[in-house]
Amino acid sequence: MKQRRLAVLVAILAGVVTMGITTTQAHAREYTINKYHINVAVDKNGNAELTQNITYKFDGSFNGVYYNQDITGIKGLKNPQITATQDGRETTLRQSNSEAANTYQTTASNKNYRFKVFYPTSDSQVTFQYKYQLDGVITNYIDTAQLNWKIIGSKWDVPLNNVKIKVALPAKNIDKLQAWTHGPLSGHTAVNRQAGTVTMTVDEVPANTFVESHMLFPTSVTPTNTNKKNTRHLKQAQQQEATLAKQANQKRFWSRMIPLIAGIVILLIGAWHYLYQRRWFNTHPAQHITEQPDVHNYEIPAYDAVTSQVLLSREDPTDEAFSAWLMELAAAGEITIAQEDGKHHKKTYRLTETTKLTAEHKKNKMLNFIFDQVGEVGSDDHRTVTLAEINRYTGHGRHNNLYDKFSAWQSTTYTRVKNMGLFNDINQSVKNHGWMLIIINGVLSFAGILVFAFADSTPLAIGWLLTLILFILSLVTAIRRMWHLSPYTQEGEDKVAPIQGFKDMLNDIGHFDRSEVGDLILWEQILPYAVAFGSAKKVIKALQANFTDAELQTGMPVYYPMFFYGTGFSDSFAGQFNTDFNANVGRTEGSSSTGGSGGFSGGSSGGFGGGSGGGVF
Repeated sequence: MKQRRLAVLVAILAGVVTMGITTTQAHAREYTINKYHINVAVDKNGNAELTQNITYKFDGSFNGVYYNQDITGIKGLKNPQITATQDGRETTLRQSNSEAANTYQTTASNKNYRFKVFYPTSDSQVTFQYKYQLDGVITNYIDTAQLNWKIIGSKWDVPLNNVKIKVALPAKNIDKLQAWTHGPLSGHTAVNRQAGTVTMTVDEVPANTFVESHMLFPTSVTPTNTNKKNTRHLKQAQQQEATLAKQANQKRFWSRMIPLIAGIVILLIGAWHYLYQRRWFNTHPAQHITEQPDVHNYEIPAYDAVTSQVLLSREDPTDEAFSAWLMELAAAGEITIAQEDGKHHKKTYRLTETTKLTAEHKKNKMLNFIFDQVGEVGSDDHRTVTLAEINRYTGHGRHNNLYDKFSAWQSTTYTRVKNMGLFNDINQSVKNHGWMLIIINGVLSFAGILVFAFADSTPLAIGWLLTLILFILSLVTAIRRMWHLSPYTQEGEDKVAPIQGFKDMLNDIGHFDRSEVGDLILWEQILPYAVAFGSAKKVIKALQANFTDAELQTGMPVYYPMFFYGTGFSDSFAGQFNTDFNANVGRTEGSSSTGGSGGFSGGSSGGFGGGSGGGVF
């Protein structure tokens, strides 16, 4: 039952993982064995009449099946008969070397008897019955008779489901009948001394696993058996089985206890973590901020475009923010940005410093890198660089590439903005602890469900219930603590809300009358924000729709050549900067290196037949 519960659980998890993924496999072939029943009738001569009914479920087209009977240690196999039953119709197969449908071949050696059955079928369920006699399966000793036989061998490549083996002896009321079965510990052996039978059942026999029957009974049960040994064997066999049974019981005990102990440990860890986080929440209350209403704002933010982007995203500035900063430098006259012809008649943009470049900006490492390492000194002794040169730059040295320098600029800029004290570190800590509670206890709950799946029914139900309660408590507590927390302090909320309203206005610019936001002089100040916020395309389109080309050229002398000369946004300075800059960063970014009725016992009592098995072709 544990295997079934685990199989169900694995199937559910596999379904979740593969949900939404469609895979088509042309002509895929699979088969399962849904039922395997064996009847063994032992006669007084010590031989056995064996009848096997093996039910196959075929998905795909198959030519037939095969079965190998291991005959090592016995005196042989004879009188084989094979039938196939499909859809209620039974077909008797004939022995032939023709390989025609509804025939079978046999191949015999000293160790093995092979049946190859030719029965073409497709997407069906077929039960094959093998019936034959095995000679010499019983050994008569001085003090006992013994059957020691791996009735199911270890040569099956697929699991065997719904397995039942019944051995009937040629006598009844056998008081001294003892039987042990070796195989999966989930199996059960039923000894019926009055009927003289032993029945072995197990829900599933894993692939490449044998089922061995070891039976002891008086020699009077097989009085005419000629397979005899003139030694005493009863005590030795009983001692051997007692040892195997003790080992099996210990293994069975620990197979139940280990999941239970592990599950309890997981629950205790999860409960401790839940209580720890709950105590932390109580001693670190969140700050509930009065949020500003979401309204469009037409006033230029109090902070530059780079700072405004970082304040809204609370992440490192992007390459759009960097290009917006360069635009602001151009508007201030500290650099010039001009379009020119590059190689292969492709347009590019040239950035050149001017005498107005401030001392602070002259110390900027990113700007110095672009001018000094990527660019050159022009004829007028001013440093200059083109976007095409930025695209082609390959760097000199391990840490002398554009990606590393840009990452350093991003980190420095973010740190500067964070140090403004507008981000709410307390609320961020509350969110971090909330997510820790969800993730860690979620993982622990998942592990608990898996572990308790190996436990017995009662611990399983209790364990799953407690695991579910733990996860629900963790989830509810974390969500309640994190619900509607502002990432800003009250000062930050008051200062960031106008920036958010300004960004929303730019994003919805097509829905408003542009006269509400002033003339072109004001728009020239707005454009860097549009680039940083990713709204440049909309803003440019809106400007072209509401102002003439002459008005744009006169009113926006700095940005007109950057945005209105080309045929689209990709030809603009911002569009081409993003293309060339990202192309270089993408190349230089580092790669990641990253005896009576009871359960089966284990082991083996050394019985014959371990090489038996089968398959399909």
